[in-house]
Amino acid sequence: MLYRLNRLPEKAYVEFLRLIGVRLLPPGAASVTRSSRPSARPAAGRDPPRHPGHGRRECLGRGAADVRDRGGRHHPRRRHRRRVTAYDCEVVEAELAGVGTGQPGLVVVAQRPPIVAPTGDPRDLMVGVLAAPDELGERVTAVRFGDRVYRIWDEVESFANVGTGDQVFVVDRREGVITFAPAARLTNPATGNLVDAPRALAAAPAVGREIRLWYRNGGGSQGQRAGRRADRAPGPDRGRGVSNPEAAAGGRAAETLDNALVRGPQELHSLNRVVTSRDFEVAATSVGSVARARAVARAGLWTFAAPGEVEVALVPDLPPEERPGGRVTAAALAARETDEARSQVAALLEERRQLGPSAG
Repeated sequence: MLYRLNRLPEKAYVEFLRLIGVRLLPPGAASVTRSSRPSARPAAGRDPPRHPGHGRRECLGRGAADVRDRGGRHHPRRRHRRRVTAYDCEVVEAELAGVGTGQPGLVVVAQRPPIVAPTGDPRDLMVGVLAAPDELGERVTAVRFGDRVYRIWDEVESFANVGTGDQVFVVDRREGVITFAPAARLTNPATGNLVDAPRALAAAPAVGREIRLWYRNGGGSQGQRAGRRADRAPGPDRGRGVSNPEAAAGGRAAETLDNALVRGPQELHSLNRVVTSRDFEVAATSVGSVARARAVARAGLWTFAAPGEVEVALVPDLPPEERPGGRVTAAALAARETDEARSQVAALLEERRQLGPSAG
């Protein structure tokens, strides 16, 4: 029996992890804030610059699509911004992933996985379903492609806390698999028995409606590099000279199965909530650019601290080439401290914390 069990393929372990709600983490895209200046010699017609060594195009953190926010306003590309965030990734726009069937449990797959880990920008992944004119209101997020408008559905971690009419999906970014809500026979709270007929946990794309994907793929630790100067900005801003005053940071490779087997039980016990100091530290280090974290209750260190405040100290992750012989310098760590990484950790802790404590 042990011999047969040891011969289980890795895919079986992946499925076991999915049963407890754990997915292998996708690669993270390195990012850098770039400063642009008007160039005296526009480079019209030239291809955008590529990263040395791996050929990934830099994608800017702003203006990738004509997006309507929930107030119905358009946000076209702004070409005159002086500072933009560039990511080490490629942009895939309006990829046709499938057509709605009207039935629960529909699964579509991105053609170019992996999809990068969330950066806080909703354009990391947008799943749009073709919408009829009467379905677009002032509070609806939508994107136009050609002469059609696609309503953007919301990503959720699970279908446990959604309503039957919510337009949501779950995604395995590493594999590029997008799943819409299934149907199930749930327990009747009054009787404790299963209801007679299955019901959809959330909305499903209607019959014949196109499903298109806007996403960023690629990423990885090879995108992290020191600050440098570039001759031209990518895309329509290529007439501007640009420079990277800071080092690119935040890139990480996709998670290995061995690491997921260790991480899975920890997340199962914490239930994706931060309660103990260890929970805060585990959640903070799930952000790719953070190597270590230390969480302390401020009231335990300072008499006049407000009760319930938790302070989390972060140590940036350094690529191997920046720590020769395993040695780490203060200057190297300071160069990798970014406001973006801090914002990602703060947003994650805010989402998972209890109603009482606040993290700083």
